[in-house]
Amino acid sequence: MVWDEEDMTGQRHEFEQLTVLEAEAIGQPGQRRFRLIAGSGNDLVLLWMEKEQLQALGLAIEQLLEQLRLAGLVRGRIPNQPAKLQGGLPPTTPEYLVGRMAIGYDEERRQIAIFAHDIEQGEDEDPIFAGRATLPAAKALAEQIAAVIAAGRPRCPRCGAVIGPEGHVCPYDNGHLPWEG
Repeated sequence: MVWDEEDMTGQRHEFEQLTVLEAEAIGQPGQRRFRLIAGSGNDLVLLWMEKEQLQALGLAIEQLLEQLRLAGLVRGRIPNQPAKLQGGLPPTTPEYLVGRMAIGYDEERRQIAIFAHDIEQGEDEDPIFAGRATLPAAKALAEQIAAVIAAGRPRCPRCGAVIGPEGHVCPYDNGHLPWEG
């Protein structure tokens, strides 16, 4: 890992090989906060983001893996091998609020590269976080993200609206939809 020690907000975290790469939601459905835990061993970073950002990351990884298959850079099935956290989070784990993210493919290492910029960073600044993950770890992360997103509030099977803890008034049941005869 490379440290640029200007101050806590100026630190850069760069990992040649991510051994920890997990997505999780904290809180009750409808009140959840989302984060990515990434790093190597006990040297970790917490990247907080919006649900939509996390979902977009998962979809981007899935699309990149499919593009690699179509280009012939990946042959056969990619196994699902998660890069899991062993034990708990160290109390001094740095945390950042993600403003924007990017992914790419490191062809030389045959790994997925993930980059995150803190919300307070300027457009021309280097990312606060950069790490590389094996294809199996990236695939496992994309699947985990899909599960985390799907574990939110259920949707009404009739109208598709979110059903909150207080319930749901479906327009199909209360007469507010126009009649189609």
